[in-house]
Amino acid sequence: MPKPIIVVFSTSYVPFVGGAEIAIQETVRRLAPRFDFHIVTARFRRTLPRHEVRDGMVITRVGLSVSGDKWLLPFLGARQFFMIARSARRQGAVRPMVWGVDISHGALAGVLIKLLAPRTRFILTVQYGEGEERLRRGRKGFIGAAFRLMLARADAVTAISRSLTAAVRGAGYCGPLRLIPNGVDAVLFQNPGGQKADSEKKRNSEKIVITVSRLVHKNGIDSFIRAIAEVRKKTPEIRGIIIGDGPERRHLMAVARETGVADIVSFIGEVPYERIPVLLHDADVFVRPSRSEGMGNAFVEALAAGVPIVGTRVGGIPDIITEGVTGLFARVDEPADIARCVSTLLEYPDRAAMMVENGREHVAQNFSWDAIATAYGALFAQCFAVRRTVVVAAGIFPPDVGGPATYAEALIDALPAEKFVVRVAYFGAFRRLPPGVRHLRYLVAIAMQACGADSIFAQDPVSVGVPAALVALFLRKPLVMKIVGDYAWEQSVQRFGVTGLLDEFLEKKYGVRVEFLRRLERWSARRARIVIVPSEYLKTVVVRWGVEKNRIRVVHNAFPVFTPSSRDEARAKLDLSGFVLISAGRLVLWKGFELLIGLMPEIVREIPDARLIIVGSGPDAARLEEKITALHLGRVVMLAGAVPHEVLVRYLAGGDTFLLNTGYEGMSHVLAEAMRAGIPIVTTSAGGNPELIRDGETGIVAGYNDGAAWHAAILRVHNEREILRRTTVVRAVASVRRFSRERMIRETADILNSL
Repeated sequence: MPKPIIVVFSTSYVPFVGGAEIAIQETVRRLAPRFDFHIVTARFRRTLPRHEVRDGMVITRVGLSVSGDKWLLPFLGARQFFMIARSARRQGAVRPMVWGVDISHGALAGVLIKLLAPRTRFILTVQYGEGEERLRRGRKGFIGAAFRLMLARADAVTAISRSLTAAVRGAGYCGPLRLIPNGVDAVLFQNPGGQKADSEKKRNSEKIVITVSRLVHKNGIDSFIRAIAEVRKKTPEIRGIIIGDGPERRHLMAVARETGVADIVSFIGEVPYERIPVLLHDADVFVRPSRSEGMGNAFVEALAAGVPIVGTRVGGIPDIITEGVTGLFARVDEPADIARCVSTLLEYPDRAAMMVENGREHVAQNFSWDAIATAYGALFAQCFAVRRTVVVAAGIFPPDVGGPATYAEALIDALPAEKFVVRVAYFGAFRRLPPGVRHLRYLVAIAMQACGADSIFAQDPVSVGVPAALVALFLRKPLVMKIVGDYAWEQSVQRFGVTGLLDEFLEKKYGVRVEFLRRLERWSARRARIVIVPSEYLKTVVVRWGVEKNRIRVVHNAFPVFTPSSRDEARAKLDLSGFVLISAGRLVLWKGFELLIGLMPEIVREIPDARLIIVGSGPDAARLEEKITALHLGRVVMLAGAVPHEVLVRYLAGGDTFLLNTGYEGMSHVLAEAMRAGIPIVTTSAGGNPELIRDGETGIVAGYNDGAAWHAAILRVHNEREILRRTTVVRAVASVRRFSRERMIRETADILNSL
């Protein structure tokens, strides 16, 4: 069986070598036994061969042998890909995969290929180092538009730094995303050519400050030169070495003359890559005062060579430098501050040696080419193993907070291991547009993602469900829908004055706006081939919408696995004392927070140190604040607002009981988290709660808004805390373990495969 083929698109390649090209070389060399690699790049020069085999990979250069070849690369590269694909098909090989490296003309070839052959797998590696502003608006917005287009067609994305993963998410991409940095050959840089680090500088006492940089504005080499002038005032034996070339060379030489350091700053120009470790070994300090940086591989190489480093806190450099541990940070465009850092490293060699040792360990753990190639190999193999493609139509997605966002992220992380490619159409990307326009734009986004996909998986019945149902109908794609509540009822309570709970709502008729919402959600649900619900209770609700019972599957949600803080630690961090009641959820009418607040004057009379903390945000916040003020409970009741998940978990660990007085609950994430945190629970039997809490076994059940029952339950917890922790709490912690992520993903994958 022929090896799978990966066609790599890079705007430039050998002999033009930068970070991206080195990453391709090192990865391909290590993965060549498993995959056949074809490198497609622009030719640029007539002296370069159109085809050659180097290090076991086939290199094809396309174009007219001029500088404008990069603009032809998307079209000529796509043509070359289809020629390779035809040859592979004749040999019985699987369809080749596309790997686009950098936000480049080469990666645009991947976009064109995906448009012409949607089932081709396209992986994009983001290596951009020109800064966030240029990424958004460079070349009059062309770079940003091209970037978003690449992300829209990519089946998976990798980025070389945390700052670039943030840029990818910031551009609206919600699909599979991995951080895979560039690396370094540590052996080569630690002992280049078997040489020792002794050199002429040791004999003549020179102090060499070096940079390895392309001579462009973003790398701040002008600041490097001005910093050398500052250091010279204290250290006359200083010498600066600049390795690299670029369009700013003439300007930088003029800066060296102006600052009086032309005699001690050497412009070495481009050198063979193998020679860089030797030059680094002769240096005392490495400096690159970047204004922007994708990752900064030269910093990793300097650490591997045993040279202490100075950088700026931009882009991916903080992934490499920890202040005072693996290097020093200087402020951008401040030569005096760069000089301060250099002088510190020269004056305190023991401190510099400690940073070098820490840096070498950091490099070994995080920037090994073997580990990086292994990560790419796993990703390539996973994409070649794919059987199906599913489009997840998500209303919310992290950093949005909520169960549906957590669920969508879990699908994206885990379904690839079940041999799915996951594409995401995210409604939040269009939320700022006017009503109607945003829904139309979102419909188009789903349609674009659905081309070449096997199914569509909508995460709610209206905002994303209706557009998804229309696309599924038009493209004849099977539709699966996740329903976690009654959207029409929730909106009607919040916007249209409906006051009854869900069971009552399902039996009554209302005005035109309410009935319109009800018809929308029921129409989209009936269009779905399979409806997934997280509880048996919601299954009964969807049946009442008119969906056949045999088309509804109950797949219980997975709940986050975490290790709770100890009670004392959580209390110390949150400054909690006394008998602490915790409640949490969206601040809406049916959550019953108003009753809990109203009980507190009486509770405090019987338990003087009692306090109530409500975590969450929502439309009822102002009304609840008014009630707290009216009852003079400012020191007793606190609305904590929306908090990060780790803070919520801390509140649960530090509290004495968790209260959820809810009139409706599909399947409560926060209730499951309270069970996992090991806190006594009081809640209602509403909705899906009985599937989590059994009265007297895993918690205490009280009637919704039944003041007497809630008062008695709170007093019981206060009086029987230790007994409850040994009985209901222990059983609750054990019970919630069955809601595993692995089970949820497996059952969901089985449903998608059944289509």
